[in-house]
Amino acid sequence: MAPNMQTDKLAKVASLDHVNILTNDIDACRRFYIDILGFEEGFRPDFGFPGLWIYLDSAPVLHFIKTDKSQPMNSGAIDHIAFRAHNFENFAARLKANNIDFSEQAVPEMDLHQIFCYDPHGIKVEFNFAGQDRPWKTLQEERKDRHAPPAKPVRRAIGKASTRKTATGKDTKKDPVTSRVKRSA
Repeated sequence: MAPNMQTDKLAKVASLDHVNILTNDIDACRRFYIDILGFEEGFRPDFGFPGLWIYLDSAPVLHFIKTDKSQPMNSGAIDHIAFRAHNFENFAARLKANNIDFSEQAVPEMDLHQIFCYDPHGIKVEFNFAGQDRPWKTLQEERKDRHAPPAKPVRRAIGKASTRKTATGKDTKKDPVTSRVKRSA
């Protein structure tokens, strides 16, 4: 990181601004990201070459640049790009209605469910659904578990070992944890 010229302190990265994708087909990008996924097309300065900026909440998060060079059908060294999303059922239904193959998974130990699909370039795109935006079935199961009667506690004797006499008159002690009988000499 470069130091700030006025304070001589290291600069701080504030957030990810956008991802830029080279494409041979601007219209395929528009259909996938805007028509199917619901992103918004927004202002793009005239750089003198074709392109497309796609917005989320008034921020241009995806930039596409038209190129005639052949592009690989994947995201290279980057595994995927990810977005927060809302209403899992509606989102999954939209993908199905548009014949977009996808996979889904619950994230272990987190209040999160994910959908993965591929854009027209073969780039993996992840959508994260948190809290009440997760699948309805998951929410119902959690609610059922919360309202289930609690399991009955297992009672174990803790304290002094009990002593009793055997038929021969010898003392025996019962261990309170293991319930095993110990014979004394």
